[in-house]
Amino acid sequence: MSKNKMITVFNKKGGTGKTSLSFNLAKDLDFPLLSNDDSVIEKIYPGKAKILDKIKLIEHDVFYDLGGFIDEGIIEVFKTSSLIIVPTLLDINSIKRTINSIMEINKYNNKIIVVINRVEKKKLNKYELSINALEGLGKELFFIRESEAITNSIHLGKTISQLYIETPLAAHTYKGIYKDYEKLLNRVKGDK
Repeated sequence: MSKNKMITVFNKKGGTGKTSLSFNLAKDLDFPLLSNDDSVIEKIYPGKAKILDKIKLIEHDVFYDLGGFIDEGIIEVFKTSSLIIVPTLLDINSIKRTINSIMEINKYNNKIIVVINRVEKKKLNKYELSINALEGLGKELFFIRESEAITNSIHLGKTISQLYIETPLAAHTYKGIYKDYEKLLNRVKGDK
């Protein structure tokens, strides 16, 4: 019998893309999605997403989308997670809170990857210090470029993968973000 897979998405900093990332990955993997943060997940992922007042461990494959605070229930989730994904942006405040979050999570579980969201490839050199600070943590980094696909996925309840295959025009429009997202999705699947 295989071990259940628990994937947690967490950052103390709000607005880093935790919920959109959790929704996309959970739906593409057909995992239930649990959150302690008020959002639209129950509406866009009906029957599979649930917002809980208090996070608890469940005994099957699951994605956790956790708001930016830590309590005993969340610590247990950290300890049990197969993988912890920490999304961030490249602004200095996000980087500071992200590093702090990673240092705290690392006390309980070091299986952490960092997803840098809303990347503008042409401006990456502007954020060299931020990227170097993240690289210095010794965690895998994934880059997800800026795209309307993120907003559209939440508004339409469709994943980036689903949007990408809808039409030839969508495939062309979302080609860049789909490549970024597919690398992350394959990494998460590979952890199974």
